[in-house]
Amino acid sequence: MKVIIGFFMAWGNFITLPCPYKRWDNNLKNMMLAMLPGVGLVVGVLWMLLYAVIDWLVLPPMIASLIMIYYIFAVCGFMHMDGFMDCNDAIMSRRPLEDRQRILKDSLVGAFAVVTAIFLILAWFAAMTTVVTNHVLNTFDLNLLLIPVLSRGVSGLHVLTCKPIGHSQYVKDYEDKSRSKYRIALILQMAVIAGIAAFFSDDPAAALTVTAAVVISCIVAIFYARKNLGGMSGDIAGYGICISELAGILALAII
Repeated sequence: MKVIIGFFMAWGNFITLPCPYKRWDNNLKNMMLAMLPGVGLVVGVLWMLLYAVIDWLVLPPMIASLIMIYYIFAVCGFMHMDGFMDCNDAIMSRRPLEDRQRILKDSLVGAFAVVTAIFLILAWFAAMTTVVTNHVLNTFDLNLLLIPVLSRGVSGLHVLTCKPIGHSQYVKDYEDKSRSKYRIALILQMAVIAGIAAFFSDDPAAALTVTAAVVISCIVAIFYARKNLGGMSGDIAGYGICISELAGILALAII
């Protein structure tokens, strides 16, 4: 029962789609984080189905790219982009750590956030248009399932593992001594979903390349942000998700 509650807590918290079972338990926040690969699975399946519809309608590549990109940000309420922008504002200010942490928490939007968000979208559009134009994706392409599962899984694993910044909402949950079981549950979900996707993929080499691109870029991005901001937070998790999902699409575009 706790697993089910944790999954739907994650759904309600990280997906804007109507949640079929609304239940919240403050004692299950770590379980909620452990269910992030499951949330990524929901996001990925819908993204995959969306592309199948776009492919069936034979939409122009630029329109198809716009729809695909809008979905992956809108399905989570642009929450992860918000974290990406906040982190860039703080890191690129190059101020003392205390000031960077204050900027991270500040709700005002700075110039660095705007500039980096523009380049993020430009990179997404260039990569996705290349993928669509060159017919890299199949009608039901499992790479579109892999990307959100892995990005959310690796980011969630960092939240469950790394010491949080003082103002993070996960400070209290970090003190839970049983966090290891949630990490194991999260890793198992990622491994099972990624293994199934790679096994049934029409191009296992591409699936492995995408997996490596997402996982490595997420680890590097979160390490960089943590080093500059003095700990882990939800914003940093969103930062990692934005960069790693872009890396997955770029990998498809390049290969």
